[in-house]
Amino acid sequence: MSPPPGCCWPNGTGYPAPATEARRHPMLSGLLGSLSRRLRIRARLGLAFAVLLGLMLALAAMSVQRLGNLSDALNTVVDDQAVIRDSVNEISRSAESAARKLLVLMSPDPEVRASADPEISAASGRLDDAMKRLSLVLPPGPRSERLAEVQARLDDYRTSYRQARQLIEHSDFEAARALLGSDTEAALSLFVSAIHQLAGSEERAGMAQARQLREQIEADRASVLLLCVAALVVGMLLAIGVTRSIVRPLKRAEAGAELISRGEYAHRIPVQAVDEIGRMVTAMNLMAEAVGEREAQLRRLADLDLLTGLPQRGRFISDGDRLLNNLPDREQLAVLICIDVDRLKAVNSVLGFDAGDALLRGAAAKLAALFESVAVYGRLAGGTFAVLAPVRRLDQAHQLAARLRDEVEHKLSWQGQSLDLSISLGVAHWPEHANNTEGLLRRAEQAMYEAKRLRQPVAVYNPSAEVARALHLSLLSDLSQAVQQGQLRQFLQPKRNLHTGQITGAEALVRWLHPQRGWVPPGEFIPFAERSGRIRQITDWMLARAVQTLARWEAEGRPPLTIAVNISTLDIQDPGLPARLAALLAEHRVDPARLQLEVTETGLMASGADPVAVLHALKAWGVRLAVDDFGTGQSSLAYLQHLPVDELKIDRSFVQDVDRDPRRQALLRSIVGLGVGLGLTVTAEGVERDSELLVIDASGCDMVQGFLIARPMDEPDFLSWLARSGLPTPPLATAPADLPH
Repeated sequence: MSPPPGCCWPNGTGYPAPATEARRHPMLSGLLGSLSRRLRIRARLGLAFAVLLGLMLALAAMSVQRLGNLSDALNTVVDDQAVIRDSVNEISRSAESAARKLLVLMSPDPEVRASADPEISAASGRLDDAMKRLSLVLPPGPRSERLAEVQARLDDYRTSYRQARQLIEHSDFEAARALLGSDTEAALSLFVSAIHQLAGSEERAGMAQARQLREQIEADRASVLLLCVAALVVGMLLAIGVTRSIVRPLKRAEAGAELISRGEYAHRIPVQAVDEIGRMVTAMNLMAEAVGEREAQLRRLADLDLLTGLPQRGRFISDGDRLLNNLPDREQLAVLICIDVDRLKAVNSVLGFDAGDALLRGAAAKLAALFESVAVYGRLAGGTFAVLAPVRRLDQAHQLAARLRDEVEHKLSWQGQSLDLSISLGVAHWPEHANNTEGLLRRAEQAMYEAKRLRQPVAVYNPSAEVARALHLSLLSDLSQAVQQGQLRQFLQPKRNLHTGQITGAEALVRWLHPQRGWVPPGEFIPFAERSGRIRQITDWMLARAVQTLARWEAEGRPPLTIAVNISTLDIQDPGLPARLAALLAEHRVDPARLQLEVTETGLMASGADPVAVLHALKAWGVRLAVDDFGTGQSSLAYLQHLPVDELKIDRSFVQDVDRDPRRQALLRSIVGLGVGLGLTVTAEGVERDSELLVIDASGCDMVQGFLIARPMDEPDFLSWLARSGLPTPPLATAPADLPH
């Protein structure tokens, strides 16, 4: 199908087919990729919208042009058909008019013939005009050839007509009539027939042109639809290209950011464009680099102590493990020495932290000079350092510790002040005590704490000591539950008056019946309770049980025996103890004189606060007081005479085997004389043999207590023993004593 006149396709033949567009997509994608790396996102989106808008405008302009061309072609066809129809009709009419006038020419009257000439000339002129118009309208080719055939028939007709006219002009009417009836009429018939054939052919040509225009319209509709599809495809490609140029860099940036967030600060996101995403990725890379540098700096700061420049605990452990793993063979040994600077807190509190820092820097400098490149060393915390060194024999550990003390312990001058630097050392052996640095460090720290506790310069890790510490920790947890769950027991040991032979009272002793361990010896938990502060709970429980026991004995009408309860150093520092004890006595209406509190001489001397005020407050409520284990402490007579005590209890170390040692007998008589001279009741503890009792009685002692009289026992057994022994007891009081309120 050929295009209409004046119109052609962009490529001269037709619009591009979809396959051709598909072959151009990779080129378009490459172009978009190149543009995406050079243009910013805003320019990229603007360009995509401009291309889409241009395609839409071009499509609209092309559609308008095609519609105009088709409209012009249709108008041309209609106009040509109208001219052809009118011209054919005019020719037909003119031919018929000329045929009719031929009969007038046969008239013998010249005037009649003359009147027909103008009409015949006019019809002939009209016929020539119509033929001229047809020649202008009909295109060259078969159609023009048919018009030429009509012109030939017209020429034949006119030739015959001129011949007949000449005969008529010569008045040869018969010959003219014969010519008109034969040749002229036949020429006219052929001419009219040619006209009719021309009209039919032109009608068919018009229908063909109309059909061709309809096909052209259908073709244009399909072309416009194809162009729309092509524009849609191009728009989709643009959208995909622009979207990919934005989404793909964002996905790469997201993946890179995830790696950076996991700590891979060395990762760099590739920058493939200079647009907004490229600038964002560049900023992210700069941020990752800065964060990585800061984290590396923080790790360096975390690994090294800022004050001394030595590795800290974590770095020391990792360096130590590396040293142990790189030892030549498993026969090699190593020792870890934990070092703690003594009196660092005192230096900080008296001279300030600058002095303490100078002390630590001096110790660190000594360590660095002593162990550089031969051992691993570091600062753990505060004034604690550690050294891990390989040795050939374990006895070299003692030599190394001695050398360490010789090098580190020295006098340090600080702003005119002389500071003595002393250290305590704890030693652990590898692989005997642990198989890694962290385990060795724990063992060496435990040994160092043990050295401090025992005031020794060096201590080697002892596994049995760790078991004891673990037991003590377990006891500390269980001890708080023992008071609440009723696991403690009150045992009573009788006291006998040597002058009257009476059992005047008993000392209350605490015992612990553990649900799993059974009876726990007092020597295992009492010292530990004193160090941990739990002794106050035990004292309160003992006082409550003693007062309850005294109240029950009085209610049962038993003899007025006394009960003595031991109180600790922490108890005599508690200013609230007198008030609590007075409330307890008043609650159970017990005579305070029947309750006695015993405090050791060592406890009196070790008390940080002055215990005299608390003792006087207790004495003011009528409670009896006694100094227990006398002779083991360092109290002076001047101090002793200021204490409001009623009884002096001599420690069993002065009583044991006193019958076999004259010097011990003399010392015993001196202590008894001292107590009697101060007006105190004197009691000897720990009497186990009759020979010891004879010497004690001869020395003038007032009371005795020990296994010779009776072992400690619970209250039912104590009452049964008292009934079986037949020993006298104090008589019942005739009137109740006044109780404090």
